[in-house]
Amino acid sequence: MKLKSTRIYTPAGPRAGVLTIEEGRITAFEENGSCPDAVDYGDLRIIPGIFDTHNHGTCGYSMSLGEEATEEERETAVRGYLKGLASQGTVNIFPTTAEPAMMTSIAAVVKSGPADGAKVLGIHSEGPWLNRVGEKGVRTGWPEVSLDMARNMVESADGLLKLVALAPEIPGIDTVMEYFLSQGITLAAAHSDNNYEQATAAYLKGVSVATHTGNVMTGMHHRDVGGLGAALLNDGVMCEVICDGMHICKEMLKLYFKVKDPAHFMMISDCTPLSGAPQGRYSHKGFFGGMEMNVTPEGFVLTDTGRLCGSSQPVLFGVGNLVENVGIPLETCLQMACQNPSTFYGFGRRKGSISVGKDADLVVISDDYRALVTYSEGRKVYDREEEGEIYNEAYLKETRL
Repeated sequence: MKLKSTRIYTPAGPRAGVLTIEEGRITAFEENGSCPDAVDYGDLRIIPGIFDTHNHGTCGYSMSLGEEATEEERETAVRGYLKGLASQGTVNIFPTTAEPAMMTSIAAVVKSGPADGAKVLGIHSEGPWLNRVGEKGVRTGWPEVSLDMARNMVESADGLLKLVALAPEIPGIDTVMEYFLSQGITLAAAHSDNNYEQATAAYLKGVSVATHTGNVMTGMHHRDVGGLGAALLNDGVMCEVICDGMHICKEMLKLYFKVKDPAHFMMISDCTPLSGAPQGRYSHKGFFGGMEMNVTPEGFVLTDTGRLCGSSQPVLFGVGNLVENVGIPLETCLQMACQNPSTFYGFGRRKGSISVGKDADLVVISDDYRALVTYSEGRKVYDREEEGEIYNEAYLKETRL
């Protein structure tokens, strides 16, 4: 198979040419090449497939269904979720769930063969041991710190658990942290009330990721720069960042990328099943105890107290926000959305850029940053012209109030 475009975003920048794809990999790139048999995308941009490492759900599909869900319901949700991701330009994914049963179902889908959608490269558990609730939240405590629970998570994920986010100041958490690290699992600091000194101590213990940097995190003050300052000042820490323009204002995003090199950021979505949902009021099934949520005209997902609860926009939307509103070059955005997470989590040899020898993970995008066609390892897994918008209508009927 060959693909042609005047704007293919290679590591050297946008180039006109023809990509040759064989057995799921890019085997050649002929700059300014001509091939009558190539699929010709004209002037549309072809970018590397996005790798989102923090995503709870999308398009009406949730990675948190609760204990009452059946195995069939969970696996159906996973498959719908992967298809929805592909429609948003996300090709590689760490589904985010703290439910061992859902981890088992994700692993089962992975074992069954390539999905019609994004590819699961691992599982991310945000929690269950979290502390800070952030702005306008209500503190609810955390489950008992249990090594047995940690072992159950690892066993349920069947080798796929790659990232666990927790609040490192919780009493007794060190034993659990040491266990996850012994299993080769990356640790992230999340929902934490740490000050600068405490956060720095956690990084010395092996925590290497800052979860959605700036959100549900102690902010910067001129006498203590807090968890945010600790994350930005430590080059050994990879910072997740939500760039939808709602979680972090553009001025703070500019500050982030001035203080810390973009090589140390990973763009994430933190999406929930309400990603793609129309404006309205919803029973947020599976999240925050079924609390009711409001999707605003701007796309905010808010509780009645005003707490921001995940994003309604995918990483590709964040790419557009950074380019058009913050002034970050598209090449830099693609580094943060594709290359950095691939390299950091050990997939850089095969994923993260449009390069000869790497997997053909590609997205054809419109000038308004919408995925038009998505390829996963050379397989077309989404075509907007043929398939239209992806959304689980059953979810809308069940949750819209």
